[in-house]
Amino acid sequence: ADNDDVSVRARQLVGREAELGAIVRVLDAREELPNAAVLTGEAGIGKTSLWLAGVDAAAGRGYRILSSRPSEAETGSSFVGVTDLLGNAAADVLPELPPIQQRALEAALLLGGPEAFADDRAVAAAFLGALRLLAADAPVCLAVDDVQWLDAASRAALQSALSRLDGEPVAALLAVRGHAPPWLRRAVPEDRLRTVDVGGLSVGALHELLRVRLDATFPRPTLIRIWETSRGNPFFALEVASALQRRGGTLAPGEELPIPSDLDELLHARIDDLGPAALEVVRVVAALADPTVVVVAEALGDAPFEAGLAEALAARVLELDGERVRFTHPLLASAVAARQTPARRRSLHARLAEVVPSSEQRARHLALATAEPDTDVAAALEDAARTAHARGAPAAAAELAEQALRLTPPSSPDDARRRLFSAADMHNRAGDGARAAALLEEARAVAAPGNERATIVAHLAGVEASPQDAVALYREALSEAEGDDALQATIHLGIAALMRWSEGIERGVGHGELAVRAASRVGDAVLRCRALAAYGLMHFNAGRGIPVAEMEEALSLERSLSAWPLDDGPTAVFGWQLLWSADLDRARELFQEVLDVVRARNDAAREAEALWFLSLVECRAANWDEADPYTTASLDLWTQLGRMLPPYEFPAAVSAAHRGRIADARARSQRALARAEAEGIGIGQSGHSWVLGFVELSLGDADAALVHLRRSHELRNAFMLDPAERLELGDLLEALIAVGDLGEAEEILATWQERADALDRAWALAILARSRGLLLAARGDFEGAFPSFERALAEHARSTDPFQRARTLLALGKTQRRAKRRAAARTTLEEALAAFERLGAPLWADQARAELARIGGRAPARGDLTEAERRIAELVAEGRTNREVAAALFLTDHSVETALTRVYRKLGVRSRSELARLLSAKT
Repeated sequence: ADNDDVSVRARQLVGREAELGAIVRVLDAREELPNAAVLTGEAGIGKTSLWLAGVDAAAGRGYRILSSRPSEAETGSSFVGVTDLLGNAAADVLPELPPIQQRALEAALLLGGPEAFADDRAVAAAFLGALRLLAADAPVCLAVDDVQWLDAASRAALQSALSRLDGEPVAALLAVRGHAPPWLRRAVPEDRLRTVDVGGLSVGALHELLRVRLDATFPRPTLIRIWETSRGNPFFALEVASALQRRGGTLAPGEELPIPSDLDELLHARIDDLGPAALEVVRVVAALADPTVVVVAEALGDAPFEAGLAEALAARVLELDGERVRFTHPLLASAVAARQTPARRRSLHARLAEVVPSSEQRARHLALATAEPDTDVAAALEDAARTAHARGAPAAAAELAEQALRLTPPSSPDDARRRLFSAADMHNRAGDGARAAALLEEARAVAAPGNERATIVAHLAGVEASPQDAVALYREALSEAEGDDALQATIHLGIAALMRWSEGIERGVGHGELAVRAASRVGDAVLRCRALAAYGLMHFNAGRGIPVAEMEEALSLERSLSAWPLDDGPTAVFGWQLLWSADLDRARELFQEVLDVVRARNDAAREAEALWFLSLVECRAANWDEADPYTTASLDLWTQLGRMLPPYEFPAAVSAAHRGRIADARARSQRALARAEAEGIGIGQSGHSWVLGFVELSLGDADAALVHLRRSHELRNAFMLDPAERLELGDLLEALIAVGDLGEAEEILATWQERADALDRAWALAILARSRGLLLAARGDFEGAFPSFERALAEHARSTDPFQRARTLLALGKTQRRAKRRAAARTTLEEALAAFERLGAPLWADQARAELARIGGRAPARGDLTEAERRIAELVAEGRTNREVAAALFLTDHSVETALTRVYRKLGVRSRSELARLLSAKT
C-alpha cells in the first residue's frame, strides 16, 4: 500500500487514533527492531480493522509484508500459517537456505515430492533463516491476525523465530482474541513487546461509526442505550442499530432495544439451555436497574433462588460482583427482556415495585406495571423524575417524566400541563430534542388560544434547533401572551438570545431590557438572573461595555441558587465578557469550573457548551494544541445532541486555519457557511467568512481575502460592536492596505479607534496601531509608522495573544526592510519567525522566511541550527521525550515536533539515536 492508501485506511477507522498511533510508534522505532505489537480484545471489537490499518502503515513505510489470517477451521492442519507468511517469498529465499532447511521448508510449503518430510525443528530454523534473508534487503512486518487460530506447527515456528531474532529489522504485528498468549510473552522480551488493548469505542466514536456505516444518527439517549448494551463493541452496536433503524429508529419509554435475528439466535443458544429456576433468576436480573443478591432473592419469593443462580453462573450467563448480580454481557439482558410477553412483563414489574429499595426504582417499576392512568403512580413518577434529574441522570429523568405524563388522568389538566413541560425539558436536556418537540406539538394542537397556547409555543421555541424558526415561534407566543409577566419575560429572553444570531444586536438589547422589566414584576430569582444575564450580554455585544452593577447583582444572585450555573445565565455571560476582554486566565478557570459541575450532573448540552467556550479561550490564546481536544469533544456532543449549528464548528475551523491545515479549514467553514446562509444565522456567516478570508491572507492573496473579509465585517456590524470581538478587523485592514484601498482603510480605522479608546480594549488597540503603522508605511511615511508599531507592541504586552504579536513583529520587520534598516529588520523578522514556529503557524512562518530572504546577506548554512533548534536538539539527545522538551522550554508538543523535523533535515540524521551520536561526537 502507498501512503495515500494508508491514509484512506486510517480515515476509515473511527475512534482508534490512540491504538493506531501505538502501532505506528512500533513501526517507526527502526533502531529498536526486532519488536512486536499485539492487539488484544474480545470478538467484534475491531481488532482486524486496526490490524489492517497497521499493515497498510507498515507497507507505506517500506516494510515487506508477510501476512496470515488463519481461521478456526485451519487449527488442525500443519504449516498453513507458515505457507501464508512465506508463500510469495519462497522463490526468493529457498535457494539461499542450507540444503536441510531448504528441503524441510519445501515440504512444509508442499513444494517437495511425496517423500518430503517437514521436520518441525528444521522448518522452524528455515523460517528464521528466511526472515533474516528477507530483512537484509528491507524491514519486514510479520503480520498475523487471529493468532489464536494459528495451527500448532506454524505457531511453534513463529514462536521460535521471535525468540531468536537479534538485531534484524523485523516488526511483528499480531492480533489475538482475549489476552496476549503466554507463548508470545515467553518469545518476545518485555521491553520489545507492546500490548495494545482494543476496548470498546467511546460514545462519540460510536456515534461517528453509525453515521459513517449506516448513515444513521440517533437521539443521544438512544445512542447511550446502544453503547451500553453493546459495551462499545462495534460489531454488536452495528447489528443492534441496524435492527433499530429498520424499526423506525426510535424507542418509546420503557421499550427494549431490538435484537437482530442472527444475533438473537446466538444469544439464545446460551439462554435456552437454562432450567426453569435459572430462567426465572435471569428474568428478574434483566428487569432490575441495580440487581443485588438480596433484591433478586426477595423478588423470587418461594422460587428456588440459590439453585437457579448457581446454574446461571455456571453457564456464564450471569456473574457476581460482590453483592451485585450482572449479565456477562449486556446483550444477554436485552435478549432475555425481549422474549417476555407484555402481560408477564407487567406482572414482573409489579412484583419488583414491592421489593426495590429506592423510591425512584419503585416508581419506574410501577410505571412499567401500569397500563391505565393512575393519579398516585403518576405523582410518584413525577417525584422520581425530579430525583433522577437532581442526581445527574437526564435520560432516566426524561423517561420517568414522560411516564408520569402518560399516566396522568384527563381530569387533572394542571398536572398534565406541568408534566408535559417537565418531560419536554428533560428530553431536550438529555439530547432528544425531536421527542421533546413531538410532545409539545401534540399539546399545541389541542391547546386553547391565549396564554395556554403561548406557553406551549414558547417551550417549543426553546427546543427548536433553527434560530430562525425559534424566533418565529417566540413571536407567535408573544402575540398570544396576555397579562402574564413571567411568560412575557421568558419570551423576551428567548428572542434576545437569538437576535445576535440573526437580526442584529440592537433588537437584542431592546428585548433584553423588556425581559428585565417584566422579570422585575415577578418574584422569581431564576427568571431575574436570566433576564439580567441577557441584558448584560446584549449590552456588551452592542459595544457599550460591561454593565457592572447589573452583572454583579446577577452573579451574586446566581451563586445563591442551588441550580448554579444556569443555562445562558450570568456565569456564562461573564465568562464571555472575560474571554473578549482578554482576561483569559480568569475565563479559563471559570469555564473549567462550569465544565466540572455540569459533567457531574451528566448534562451533555451544558458540557458541550463549556467545552466550546474553553476551545475559544485556547484559540484566543493561540494554544491551538490545547484547543483541539476541547473542540473535538464539543463537536461530538453537539452532533450527538442533534444541535449542530454553524457557530459550533467555528473554533475547529480557526485552529485548522492558523495551523496551516488549509483544506480542513476551508471545508469546515464552507460547509458551515452554506448552512448558516440557508438558516439565516448571521453570526455563523460572519465567523466563517472571516476564517475563509484569513486563510487567503495567510496564503498571501489579499484580493481573494477581501471578498470574504468585507462580508464578515458587514455582517458583524449588525450584532457585534465591541472592538475586542472583531477578529476580522486587523485582517480586513491589512488586506485593504495591501491592495491599495487606503481611503477605505482610513475610514474603518477612525471608526474603530474611537470605540477601542473608549473601552480601553488592549487587544483591539494593538491591532489598530499595527494597521496604522502599515497604512503610514504604504503612504511612504516610515518615520511616522515606527511609533505606531511601538504602540502596538506596548498594547500587546497588556493582552494575551502571541500570534497577533508575532504578526505585528512581521509587519514591523517588513517596514524596517523597506526603510533600509536591514540589521533591525533581520532581528525583528527572526523573532517573528521563531514565534510563528513556536506557535505552529507554518504559513505565517513562511511569510517571515520570505521577508528574511529579501533582506539579502549570508543565508544560514545547511547544518546551522537556530538557538531554539539547538536547545531542542540537546534536550532530545539527552533522552527526553517531546513532551518533556516542550515542558522544559514552555513550548507545545507540536512546536517541538516541527522543530525536530527541521533539525533532522539540517543535520542529515533520521532518528533520535543518530542525533545523540552526532552531538556527542561534536562535543
